[in-house]
Amino acid sequence: MDFFLKFVMPSNPRFLCVVRATIGELGSVYGWPEEECRRVILALDEALANVIRHAYKNAHDQEIEVNCRAAADYMEFKLLDHGEPADPARICGQPLNDAALSGRGTHMMKMIMDEMLYERVPGGNQLTLTKRLPATQLGATSG
Repeated sequence: MDFFLKFVMPSNPRFLCVVRATIGELGSVYGWPEEECRRVILALDEALANVIRHAYKNAHDQEIEVNCRAAADYMEFKLLDHGEPADPARICGQPLNDAALSGRGTHMMKMIMDEMLYERVPGGNQLTLTKRLPATQLGATSG
C-alpha cells in the first residue's frame, strides 16, 4: 500500500528531529531493515540541512516543503525551497580528500540513495531523493 505525506517545515534546524522521527517510523511500518532506514534518514537530514545552510543562508523563518511517497519497495522525497538556487558544481560534491572541509554530504547522499535529482521548478528549487529496497512483508500482503 502506498503512503503519501506532505508537510511544510520551517527552515529551523530544531525541526529536523521531527523529520527524522517521521521517516524512521514510516520505515518501521513498512518493515524496512533498520540499517537502511537509518541511512535514508541520514541522507534526508543532510539534504534538509543543506537547504537551510545554502539556499536560505541559515535563515530560520523560511519554508521547506517535504513530500514523501512510500511503498513497500521504495521511498521518494521531494524537497522544495524558495531560496537561492544551488550551484551545480557544488551539488556534485567537493573532492573527497583530507583537505576538504565540506562537500562530503552530497557524496554521502549519492552513495545512500539510488537517485538524486536537483532541478529548478516553477515554485523554486526541488531535490528528489529516491531509495529502492526489496519488497517487504507489508507490500507482499497488502495487494
